[in-house]
Formats: sequence, C-alpha cells, structure tokens
Amino acid sequence: MRVIFIAVLMLVLCTGCWDLKEINSLAIISLAGVDKDPESGDLLAYYQVINPTGLSTRQSAATKAAVYTFHFRDFSHGRFTEQTGTSMPRRFFTAHLQSYLISERYAREGILDLINFIELNPERRSSLIVFITDSPMHTVMNSFTPLDRVPGRFIRALSNQYKPNFSMSVYPIRFKDLAKDINLHTPTILPIIHYHGEKPSSNSDRVEEIDASEDGISFKVGAVLIHSRMVGRIDEQSKILFFIMNKKYRELTETVEIKGKHVDVTAKNLNVKRKWIKPASELSFQITGDLKILNNQQTSKMTVQNLHLIEEAFNRKLEERVLALDQMGKTKGWDMLGIQDNGGNEKTWRQTKVTIKVSSRMTTTGNTSTPYLEE
Repeated sequence: MRVIFIAVLMLVLCTGCWDLKEINSLAIISLAGVDKDPESGDLLAYYQVINPTGLSTRQSAATKAAVYTFHFRDFSHGRFTEQTGTSMPRRFFTAHLQSYLISERYAREGILDLINFIELNPERRSSLIVFITDSPMHTVMNSFTPLDRVPGRFIRALSNQYKPNFSMSVYPIRFKDLAKDINLHTPTILPIIHYHGEKPSSNSDRVEEIDASEDGISFKVGAVLIHSRMVGRIDEQSKILFFIMNKKYRELTETVEIKGKHVDVTAKNLNVKRKWIKPASELSFQITGDLKILNNQQTSKMTVQNLHLIEEAFNRKLEERVLALDQMGKTKGWDMLGIQDNGGNEKTWRQTKVTIKVSSRMTTTGNTSTPYLEE
C-alpha cells in the first residue's frame, strides 16, 4: 500500500511533457526567403507554411495548395517571429525548414546581419542550405514546383544531386559554412536560383502541364561572396572547377576534340595537391583523376593510342581552364585558388605564378571498342 501511495505521489509531482507541441497548433515552415528594400532598408521576410490537407491524396478543390506563403516587413530579423502571430493562426515553427533564399540585391549589400542572427539564435538551424535568387522573391515564393509539391523540398532536392561528389557528401552552402569562411580570402560560392517566367505560377493548374521547364525554378550559375558580401557571379563550369581546385568536389564532365570529332568524358575521383616552389612565388598544382567515356563521335577504332590521345586532350584542356579561372579571379580580385589562405602573401598574391599538371587515366570506355558506321 505504501508503494502505491509513493507512486501516486510521484505522479502528482511530475510536470509531464511541458514542451509538448501539438502538430495541429504549429505553422510548420518549409521554405524561408528574405529580401531588403534598398530605399527604406526594411527587411522583407517570406515564409512557406505546409498545408497538411494540401498534401493529402484526398483533397477538396479549396485545399489544393501544399503550402501557403506569408510575407512580413520590419527593420530587424528578430522581430519577425512576433509578427507571424498577426496573420498566422498557428505557432511559428522552423524545425523542419528545408532551405533559405536570399535576394541578390540583399546579398550584394552584405548579409553579415543575417548570418549573425542565424548563428546566435539557438532556435535557428545553422545547417540550413542557402541560395541566392536573381528573380523577384515574391515570384519565386509563390510558384508551384513539379515532382515535389513542397517548394522547399524541391529546392533542397536540386542541391542533393551534387552532394555525393562533394567531400564527405556535404555541399558547402550552409549558413555554418558562410560563418566559417567569413574571414577567409577564398570566396564562398552559392547557387543562384532563377525562375523561368514572367509571373508566378501560383495556380495549381501549373503542375498539370507537361513542360516542367516553363515557368519553373532551376539553378546553373553561382554567386561569388567574399566576407559575406556578393561581389559577382560565375558560370556553372567555373563553379564546379572552383570546388574541385579547393578540394571540395571530385567529378567533372568535359568535351574534348580528337581529330575533329567530339568525345564527352567524365573525370571521377579527382584529387588536387598543391605545393609551393621556393621561394614562395610559384604555386604548383598536381591533379589526378579517372576518366570515363560518355559519348564518342570518332569513326576510328578505340585503341591504346587513341585512349592516350583522349587523356592528353583532357589533361591539356583542364590545365587551360584552371589557368583561365586563376587569371579571371586575379583580374577581378577574387582568390579563386585560395592562394592567400594557403601560405600566399596577401599583398602580392596576384603576382603568384600558378602551374598546373594534370595526369588522368582512362578506366571505362563503354561496351564496344569499335563504333558503328554508316554504310
């Protein structure tokens, strides 16, 4: 009897799940975006809240949208959580936030205040991936996406296509990466989201169309950020090459020309080693990788000599492209090869001579060594 009394007493003293959150009382944020008014300096925040009934297979015509977008205006990041209570009938909840979008004009002004807000707030997730958008934020945040009805998941899935080829399968575009590299001279490269269309596809009929590229979201070019400020943009190939040379990415697709014919190859397991040549005014890069033929338009039989020609052509082209990337960066003042952060002089890094040596080997040629020819 005494044991039962003690047990009941202990239950009375228990507080229960004091931090329990009812799912129906939460506004679950899937995608967030932030812009900045260049005239007033006010911040414009956008939040996409998941609509559970919109994700259900059994839904009425009035609940087709998988998410609803709310937007707010204020002068400080910390004020938006309180503002959400003015129009969201549920509690603001960011634990399932997929991605974060930043407008290009805000990025060019500098996003140090946003990085500090994310890093210092324990309720925010610094592992969130970040994108720059060169399209109007209102347009991007109010458009349906194909194959995945939740835009936040759609955008994150785009970045996941690249993750397996990054070191430790981590795409270095998170808030924690921005914070870690903020004092480095080597730029940070973020993907730029672009919306193809003149107006948002905010009607659910958009997903019934077969042309998924029309009025859709994609990213190809990269935004160059130095010390948390966007200073320019680079094309997709240069973006991938930047990650390779800074030992963050391991794969590259290239087209070489052999006797007037195109050969598409993929280089895998790319490894980059750098070495300073004394005195420290010349930096040498050694690049190795395994080649795989994707498409061969040659009409001649695949021989050992022919394979060597492909290897040599790839080596030569990659060397030229790395030197072009280095020269472009030095012209613009962007240390694309990380010279200053790897032993180079901050004042004379532009005068550093860069030499490239690429050694590749063909490992996969396809199912046939002789191409099919027209009779």
